[in-house]
Amino acid sequence: MVEILVVGGAILAVLVVLNLLLTLALIGRLRKLQETVANQVPTRDPALPLEGDKVGRFEATTVEGDSVTDAVLADGQTLIGFFTPGCRPCSSVREKLIASPPGMPILAFIEGSPEDPDVVSLGASLKQVARVAYLNDGDSITRAVKQAGYPTLVLVDKGVVAAAGHFVHEVLP
Repeated sequence: MVEILVVGGAILAVLVVLNLLLTLALIGRLRKLQETVANQVPTRDPALPLEGDKVGRFEATTVEGDSVTDAVLADGQTLIGFFTPGCRPCSSVREKLIASPPGMPILAFIEGSPEDPDVVSLGASLKQVARVAYLNDGDSITRAVKQAGYPTLVLVDKGVVAAAGHFVHEVLP
C-alpha cells in the first residue's frame, strides 16, 4: 500500500513540474506575441475606398432641399463624411471638424430619419461646417463613395479619392 502511495506521489510531482514548465513556456510565447502586435503598423480598413478610385454617380438632397450630385466634386477638394447618431467615434470626428474646419467644402451624410430628434440634432451641429443630407438604406452616395461603416471620411480631389479613413488624422494633414 505504501509503495502505491509513493509511486502516485512521484507521478503527481512529475505532472506538477510539467505543468509548471508548460505554463512558463506559454507566458514566454504570450510576451513575444504581445511585442509583435505592439510593433505592427495598424492595418487599413479594406472596405474603405482606395486612393485613386473615381467617385461614382450620386444624387442627394440636403436638409435645406438643395440637390447635391457628383458634379460638385469635379472642382477642387471636398471632404465627405458619413455619420450616425449614438456613435462615439462619430462624435469625436464631428467635434474635431467643428473645432477646426478643414477650409474646404464638407458634405455630411447622416444615417437616419429626419423625424428622429437625435438625427436632427447631429445634423444641426454639422450644419455649422457642412452641407448636410440624410441617408437611407441603399442611397446612391454610399455606393458611389464605398462608405465603410461609421464614421467614414473621404477626401475627394476633382472627383477622385485622395484619402479615406475613419478619423480626421487619417484623411487630413
